[in-house]
Amino acid sequence: MAKGNAQHKFFEFLQKKQKQTKHFTKNEVIEATGWKPNTFNTYFGKGQITQFVTKISDDTYESLNTLDINFTEFKKRLSQSKHFQELGHKCRSSLAKALLKKSRDNMILALELYNRPSLENKLDGFVMLFCTSWEQLLKAIIIELNGEESIYKPARKRGFKETISLRESLNKLFNENNQIRKNIERIADWRDNAVHLLMPELQGLASRIFQSGVLNYSSEFEKFSETAFLNSQHSGMLSLVGDFKLPPASLLKTYYGNAADEILELAKNTEEEISKSNDIEFAIPVNVSLVYAKDGDTIIATANGKSADLQNLKNALVVNKTVNPEQSHPLTQATAIAAIKKGLKEKFDNTKLTKCLVSRCQKTGEMNFNTNCFQACLHKLKWKKENNEFHYFQSLANKHIFSYEAVNEIIKRITQDDNFLMQAKKSFNNK
Repeated sequence: MAKGNAQHKFFEFLQKKQKQTKHFTKNEVIEATGWKPNTFNTYFGKGQITQFVTKISDDTYESLNTLDINFTEFKKRLSQSKHFQELGHKCRSSLAKALLKKSRDNMILALELYNRPSLENKLDGFVMLFCTSWEQLLKAIIIELNGEESIYKPARKRGFKETISLRESLNKLFNENNQIRKNIERIADWRDNAVHLLMPELQGLASRIFQSGVLNYSSEFEKFSETAFLNSQHSGMLSLVGDFKLPPASLLKTYYGNAADEILELAKNTEEEISKSNDIEFAIPVNVSLVYAKDGDTIIATANGKSADLQNLKNALVVNKTVNPEQSHPLTQATAIAAIKKGLKEKFDNTKLTKCLVSRCQKTGEMNFNTNCFQACLHKLKWKKENNEFHYFQSLANKHIFSYEAVNEIIKRITQDDNFLMQAKKSFNNK
């Protein structure tokens, strides 16, 4: 059976089931589409159709997300799903899948908030988003283990059902001595009892606990979802502050009055707790450095100048200095195109430009590099798939920005291979 015809029948089958709000079995799908028995298992197992099909129980499925789209959009989404696994593709529960997505969004928002150079008041916002993100992830895990009802408290006579708290979720998944749990509980305590004390002067100390919390989250997120929290090319998760030094007590009193004593007490207790724990799952040790050695690809961990067991650090930890993307990638699409056009005209004559460029300016008739050319180059070079030295996506502003390295690289590609731009536009415009 032709692939397109089978897809169309699959789409009609799913729409019908969703309209009727009826569940269906794998054999019903096979009968409706003409697929081979293993085809459905392959598509579902790889997460290629999980945005439209969710598993209710053994061999019982439900259709979703098909009534507000047409067949063209359905095909497009199926095609895109072949290149990546949908987040939560292994989740049986739609609620667990939704919580997983919200959890990731909140943790990314926490990181973007914390890493914003211009924002001084970042600690209290981070702890709130961090705790919300962990609570959503833990509840998604609990649902998959014990069912959706397991995250709800006993129903009251009036009002909506309440879900269990973050601490109750931790009780279900971690024992009392687990360092991941202690890390979350410490930050949750700050959120609940001391958010008014999280002043900028505490950032050096708090960042060590935050960084461990984010690393723990990344590990648990990937373990559960089988999807990386952030791609490997992403910049450092947090701008980790090194030495922790509070201003003198007299200066703190000038800033915060009597609350200065509480801030100093919080700092002292936290520092003692970090020292007592001495575990990377609770807080990043400042006396740990990672050194690349010539012994194969080994990374040696050292503490106070002595070799340390890397297993105690879980995985190799890379802490990157945060760079403001608006400094490293200062160009918008319009300014990048203008810079490319200027560079081409300054360095090459019309004979060369006629060979390597494809478009002409409608007003002047001269060879031109326009928006379509730029997008074609991005598509061919695959820069927009991730953040890198050429491209950066600002998710909060929903804006793509570019570096001067991108300008130089595109000029180089276009002029070194006269067919580069033509082939890029052909591929991009056909897509």
